Amino acid sequence: MNNWNIAQTSQRFVSRRILFRFLAVITGILALIYIYWRCTASVNTKALWFSIPLLAAELYGIVDLVFFSMMIWKPVKRVPPLPEGEPTVDVFITTYNEGREILEPTARAAMDIRWANKTVYILDDGNRGDISALAEETGCRYLTRGAEWAGKPRHAKAGNVNNALMQTAGEYILILDTDQIPDPEILNRTIGYFNDPEVALVQTPQYFYNIPPGDPFGVDAPLFYGPIMQGKDGWNAAFFCGSNGILRREALMQAGLVRYVEATGMRLRANLKSLLRRLDKDRFLPLRAQIKEALHKLSKGEAFETVCDDIRSALGETVGLPDDMKEDLNITLREEAIPVQALSTLSITEDMASALYLHSRGWKSVYHPEILAQGLSPEDLGTMLTQRLRWAQGTIQVLRRENPLTLKGLTIPQRLMYFASIYSYFSGFFTVIILSAPVIYLFTNIAPVAAWSFDFFIRFIPFFVANKIMFRVVNRGIPLWRGEQYSVALFPVWIRAVVSVYANTKITFKVTPKQRQSGNFLPLVWPQMLFIAATGAGIVYQAIRLSLGAPLSITGFTINSIWGIYNILSLSVIVRAALYTGGAKK
Repeated sequence: MNNWNIAQTSQRFVSRRILFRFLAVITGILALIYIYWRCTASVNTKALWFSIPLLAAELYGIVDLVFFSMMIWKPVKRVPPLPEGEPTVDVFITTYNEGREILEPTARAAMDIRWANKTVYILDDGNRGDISALAEETGCRYLTRGAEWAGKPRHAKAGNVNNALMQTAGEYILILDTDQIPDPEILNRTIGYFNDPEVALVQTPQYFYNIPPGDPFGVDAPLFYGPIMQGKDGWNAAFFCGSNGILRREALMQAGLVRYVEATGMRLRANLKSLLRRLDKDRFLPLRAQIKEALHKLSKGEAFETVCDDIRSALGETVGLPDDMKEDLNITLREEAIPVQALSTLSITEDMASALYLHSRGWKSVYHPEILAQGLSPEDLGTMLTQRLRWAQGTIQVLRRENPLTLKGLTIPQRLMYFASIYSYFSGFFTVIILSAPVIYLFTNIAPVAAWSFDFFIRFIPFFVANKIMFRVVNRGIPLWRGEQYSVALFPVWIRAVVSVYANTKITFKVTPKQRQSGNFLPLVWPQMLFIAATGAGIVYQAIRLSLGAPLSITGFTINSIWGIYNILSLSVIVRAALYTGGAKK
């Protein structure tokens, strides 16, 4: 692209950003007018059990709108700088149980990347002989886990990468999933961003070349890998997406070392407090005083190794102290195969958790919107639902274990950008309310608002229209309907994810199958089919009553029928996906 075209593109980009900001402000004002009226003048006090939950769902949607507006407020459109020199790069291809036929194209394409100082590694978490042979055939190096991992937590993909980091030395790491075939120019187009010594991560889009016609499983994500990630990039909050990303080794190792020190310090404090509780107050009075002094020193930031040595000396002079209490000062993280976990292991979505921690340490990230790798998407509904559930569970685990709203080191916009991504997964509960509302009205004639009046329409319609226009401006050229459908239709997955994390259910990393799975997938979508049937029955029931002359509200019937039909159309996408038997496009 010549300079004139770059200038023209930049001008259009700036103009659209200005237009979006104008529409976002107008939409926000109209939203506040509407929701204020809903809260103060329209609640049906005779049916609070119905009207209050619906109002809560609407409030959730307004907050979601605010988050979306913030995400798109200052998008960045990147032009990659030329690399300075040719630093060393390790290309990690992660694999567990994927077949050779899937891995081989990725391995050969990785070897063809145009970068002289690169080394390609196949990280085989399955320790398979045929994959080792493939590595030798293609010129890749082969890495698997050693004996030190026996009986220790494996941490799935994160553990696989961390194991490789301990055995390699490249300045930068390109991480590819088994099926993600890289473009030969992927490093030439991205390494230049690391000219800035504060950049720790460059993420590129994930694109799938086997999406069936019509994208029945909703796997294409042009909104996320377009306006949303560009918007997060503007706030220095674009995060690692697990594959097709390049990371600075220095940043990863620094993060791992800091986490190790923090974890060790926390373990020491916990052990000292446990020891203090168990020591007899009369018999071990001097030792108790020493421990309290140690805890005070730790709170002041004194090196915990020094503190630990002092306590060990005191323990050595103590007669009659049980051995299990002495063990409280063994602060090595003995349950881990390797002490330094560079890639975060606190969540099954190691990518987002790692980026969050890097940002909290002051590192920068970059989102480069050019498609530079192509992979395989799920080809059946069961696989897609498993993948989405893992993403949701891992994201919510981040909220529980390293809440971005309270994690030190983040800017306010970064906190909000990360929280917005997590917040979206709580929508399932509110979607149930939105789906139930027209069904309840059509069968009971109980309205969630005081009346379907002119006051309702004069406030709701301007907000609704402005909201749609704003989204169309953001998503110009991007198909929206399929994404809107799945945002509604996946509500059982989001609910299950939240409940499983907060119920402390054991959650394990499940590798996404790369080939179509057979079976009957309709049982997986019974909640959606139940709402479709109930809504359709409600419309028919109310229509029959009206035709028989029942004293019902035509306006209420019309509104709730349109609402119900929209819900049916949204939910139908996942039922069609369950029945899908077609092939991928060529």
